Amino acid sequence: MQKAITNLSLKRRIWIAIAMVSFIPVIVLTYYLFGYYISFWATLVLLLLVFLGWRVIFEVFSSIVRVYAQSKSTLEDIGEEAPEISDEVQSLETVINLLSDKVRTGFEELRSFTQKTEELNREVTKKVLILSAILQANDLFSKDAPAEEIIRFLGEHLRKLLEANICFCCLKEGVDGGLKTIFALGLSDQIMNDFVSQRNTDLPRQMGLVIIDLSNKAKAYQSWLQELGMTNMVIVPIIAKGRTVGMVGAGNDQVGYSFTKDELEVLNLFSQNVTLIWEHARLSSKIEELEILDHLTDLYNEKMITRRLEEEIKRASAYQRPCGLIAVEIKGYDNYQKEQGMIEAETLLKKLGHAFKKTLRPIDIAGRIGPKILGAILIESNKRCSCEVAKKVEASLKEITKDKVALSFSVAESPLDGTSAKELLNFVKSGSAE
Repeated sequence: MQKAITNLSLKRRIWIAIAMVSFIPVIVLTYYLFGYYISFWATLVLLLLVFLGWRVIFEVFSSIVRVYAQSKSTLEDIGEEAPEISDEVQSLETVINLLSDKVRTGFEELRSFTQKTEELNREVTKKVLILSAILQANDLFSKDAPAEEIIRFLGEHLRKLLEANICFCCLKEGVDGGLKTIFALGLSDQIMNDFVSQRNTDLPRQMGLVIIDLSNKAKAYQSWLQELGMTNMVIVPIIAKGRTVGMVGAGNDQVGYSFTKDELEVLNLFSQNVTLIWEHARLSSKIEELEILDHLTDLYNEKMITRRLEEEIKRASAYQRPCGLIAVEIKGYDNYQKEQGMIEAETLLKKLGHAFKKTLRPIDIAGRIGPKILGAILIESNKRCSCEVAKKVEASLKEITKDKVALSFSVAESPLDGTSAKELLNFVKSGSAE
């Protein structure tokens, strides 16, 4: 019975206790006053009920006192002092209120901490994405990917990081060339090209940051927003050696929006990377202009062969002497590369290039005039002499190829097959010469 009462709620236990110590004795006493006989056993049961009622009351108040003591101890453990109130019930209420306030404050601090943690996680994620994009761009850079391809790759990541509606980049073609659109994400190429072409003179003079948003109302640039169809926009110049060589921009159509400091730092970082890529591409172009040898075969490259051929054609024309040109195309080279691998294919090309040059006369000029075409300028050689040289070269090269690949020869003579280096090279490359 006691266990059953203990499982009841506090309110029900109090009502049962009051019934045991008041209602039931009053009923029995009323019966006694009206002359009814009450037996010894009934009196004994009555006393037992009264005892149990007071026991329940004692347990209830003991529980309250115990809760009060534990709450007071908990309050002291968290560094708060319990108020000195003589009334335990009122003191318990005060202590519980204090604990409730502490719990509420703790939850608010936890919620604030959770929000800060989420913000930090977003920042960390953004930094990781930036680092990942830069590393991938460096990987493309190390693989000699075209500069425009690397910049477009960075632009796609930039648009995602800024959550922008549009993102664009334009760069100068060379040092003194006009601006050229590298990419325009979220914009049609026509709109971006019109925007750049109309400001081809003014944009390169722009050395500072341009921000148009809720906090920055730059009236001089409001027309830019209208042309690009945006509400907010930021443009960062790309500066190399104190000169503006291009710019990168991003925009959105959010109302009441301001660009954050972090977003501007991301744009500046992008601008710096594009500057490095532009400088490298410019220097690489200069180096290519200075190079005269093919890096694989150590023969003259096509640019040098074209230049020398032009000189020899002019000299032959001045002295009324012939100038021959032969070309040998390695047929099936691409299939051989797929089957045997890049290293084996390049080794074969090196051997062919060495044998090709060795077979020619010392005065002849050998070079690589295509990915799989070797060519040679034959000084003062007509077509008949050139055909004889081609036969010697064919015999020499076949000892190396051994049916691994096929060889196709073309012979030309100036001025019969062309009066310029370009015409003569196109003639032998087309394979139309007999």
